[in-house]
Amino acid sequence: MLLSIITPTYNEALNIEKFIRGIEKAIKIKNYEIIFVDDNSIDKTYEVIKRIAKKKQNIRCLRRVGRRGLSSAVIEGCLSSSSDLLLIMDADLQHDEKKIPIMLKKLISENLDLVIASRFLDSKKTEGLSKYRNFLSNVANKISNKISGANLSDPMSGFFLIKRKVFDNIAPNLSGIGFKILLDIFSSCKGKVKFAEVHFEFKKRKYGDSKLDSLVIWEYLLLLWDCKFGKIVPAKFLSFCLIGGSGVFVHLLVLYILINAEFNFLYAQTFSTLTAMTTNFFLNNILTYRDNRKKGIDAFKSLIIFYITCGIGASANIGISNLLFIGNIKGISGIWYISGFLGAFVGAVWNFLMSSLITWRQK
Repeated sequence: MLLSIITPTYNEALNIEKFIRGIEKAIKIKNYEIIFVDDNSIDKTYEVIKRIAKKKQNIRCLRRVGRRGLSSAVIEGCLSSSSDLLLIMDADLQHDEKKIPIMLKKLISENLDLVIASRFLDSKKTEGLSKYRNFLSNVANKISNKISGANLSDPMSGFFLIKRKVFDNIAPNLSGIGFKILLDIFSSCKGKVKFAEVHFEFKKRKYGDSKLDSLVIWEYLLLLWDCKFGKIVPAKFLSFCLIGGSGVFVHLLVLYILINAEFNFLYAQTFSTLTAMTTNFFLNNILTYRDNRKKGIDAFKSLIIFYITCGIGASANIGISNLLFIGNIKGISGIWYISGFLGAFVGAVWNFLMSSLITWRQK
């Protein structure tokens, strides 16, 4: 197989048949396949794909249950392929399939590792995006280039062609965070790829909804952090700690309200602690572990596990802080803020590890 087209999908049922027909018209070669990686779409996109796959042998569907994310879907799709070349594009009909032969010819004739279809190579805006989205894209592009060290007109593009051997080499270093795999690739390869860009007109979406929201922006910020500082402090640990910090504020606010309402301190402290742990759980479920979000009865079970593991973490925090404070350790004993910080750090690491390994364990 020469070419695998990797297409992450979520609620794209109305686009699939049109997408496949467009590819068939644009590509004249026969040795290609389309691998759809579907995150268990609510509109059952995977059923549409599998129905077509029964008639067309070059159509495949990987259905992922219990996890989400565009970048991670692309990584799994690419790793499932044995083709020489990998083309990543969306199924929302906004990418111009007519550019595929041009990209193939350019990569082969110029012996490149990567060819990127850019929305902004010839212009700083595209008709397929609103003024607000154009503005966001331009800002994100500047930040992405600065962080990754690349010099691209569209580092946020989700439409590109890459050699499989190049992808296989950098795959272990990819974070899989967020929705823009190209930025992740350039950050992981440290600029050691030969690439070129070709312009394409970004089409307006006809069916389905854009996946860009405030949560996607949060994932993008985490990806930027991971690209720059991920080897020192992992992005998910940073997110976990930031949410933990917000939990301290929630705890003190609820405690203040209850004490002023003349509740018994023990009851007020207990309720404040549970409230803070509950808000921490749901924020982590939405933000830190968005790719493995718990829902329904699973969310309730995970909340109970979170209470237990964080309760153990709190005990470790108190025990270690107290041991360091009263112990005979030069430079630490008797200094409350150092002892307190080290205890809190141990508690945070414990809570993060248990949350990743147990509460939000990947299936």
